[in-house]
Amino acid sequence: MQEKSVYSSHRWLVLLAGSVAIMSLYVNMIVFAPVLGDVAATLRVNMGMATNLMMGFVLSVAVVLSIGGVVCDKYGITTALVLGLLCTSVPAAIMPAIGNDFNAVFVGRLIQGASVGFVFATIGPILALWFPPKEQGLASGVLFGAISIGSTIGVIAAPALFAASGSWQKMVAVMSLPGWAAILLVLLFTRQAPSPEVIKTLQAAMSAGSGDITFGKALAQPKTWLITAVIICNSWGLYCLYNLVPAYLAAPVPMGVGLPPVSAGNLSLALTSVGIFAPFVGGLFFDKIAKGNPKPAVIMGFVLSGLFTYLILKPSVFGNVSTLAVCLMMAGWGIPFMNASLSATIAVNYPLSIIGRMMGFCFGVGTFGGALGLYLGGKSIAVTGSFFTALALISGAAIAGILLISCFRRKQPAASGELAGDVAAN
Repeated sequence: MQEKSVYSSHRWLVLLAGSVAIMSLYVNMIVFAPVLGDVAATLRVNMGMATNLMMGFVLSVAVVLSIGGVVCDKYGITTALVLGLLCTSVPAAIMPAIGNDFNAVFVGRLIQGASVGFVFATIGPILALWFPPKEQGLASGVLFGAISIGSTIGVIAAPALFAASGSWQKMVAVMSLPGWAAILLVLLFTRQAPSPEVIKTLQAAMSAGSGDITFGKALAQPKTWLITAVIICNSWGLYCLYNLVPAYLAAPVPMGVGLPPVSAGNLSLALTSVGIFAPFVGGLFFDKIAKGNPKPAVIMGFVLSGLFTYLILKPSVFGNVSTLAVCLMMAGWGIPFMNASLSATIAVNYPLSIIGRMMGFCFGVGTFGGALGLYLGGKSIAVTGSFFTALALISGAAIAGILLISCFRRKQPAASGELAGDVAAN
């Protein structure tokens, strides 16, 4: 009974606003993937060059995530969310005006990528300020599940809207609508302050535990760089899977599987839709089974994504639609399943005053892995005329991630975990 008075029920509306915001970012990220061949033709570039439109998005994510936490820590969750949503929605809305020039589209994608940097930095503060420790894995799972919801909406709607409008530029503009709706939800639900008792408890717990850790000191800790290195491998898998697999399915033989864009988009649902549920299950797994230990979920996630991504490159697999769909589902489950464990681990290992910056730094630097994967993937596609190397590298990143997380030594401070939980229970 006391827990309900400490952690306001308004937290679910904050979670809704944050989830819709994240969803809209990934709608805008993925809409290029199912129609990449048509985008390349319109902009008069080859397929490998066209993948730079995805790489630029992810590169911008990485750069801005590293500083986006400063905006969140200084000006609050609402400001960071609205700024991020404007970055994703405005370039999409004006795409019909700029969409015939590669350089203009590339700049638009850089601005859109910045949106993730600002919005993702709010995840740590949302978890720490609004949710009790026993719900943080669940809440984190919901937020990360929004990535796959947005990606799923994108791969379904983009080919259909493209076919209906005859213009990928108009399609991109229409897909900006979720971002404008998210701004409204953010303004309605995130301006309420969290419980003063929660803030007081967290501050007291940090002063008794690791509250004297500054951002600079946190960067000097080996665990920070180990977590970040794991996220590099995670991001390599996430962004390459979501951006390259739909294009691989739609690319002509022998470059890819050779499906029509609408069919490739529909089959991509097997990859993205399972990611809606995987973070939710992963969050429960982190809370209830792993008991705050990130290792089990991360290892399981890398094994699934690495193994089944490699299998979809086999003719015996992609030649059979049913087998291909199953392998896409398994590959799509692995990366999202581990995300709740990674974000919740960051949330409970650093002081409240720097959580936004630490979330931004770890996922920001980590996201350079996604940008590197897409860059190397695009280069390999241009050189070899095939998606094989680009996707096989995802399996290599998964192996590296397993080796890295095996070195992690769990050390959860009482600050944001035990003490906050004790106050809620008393």
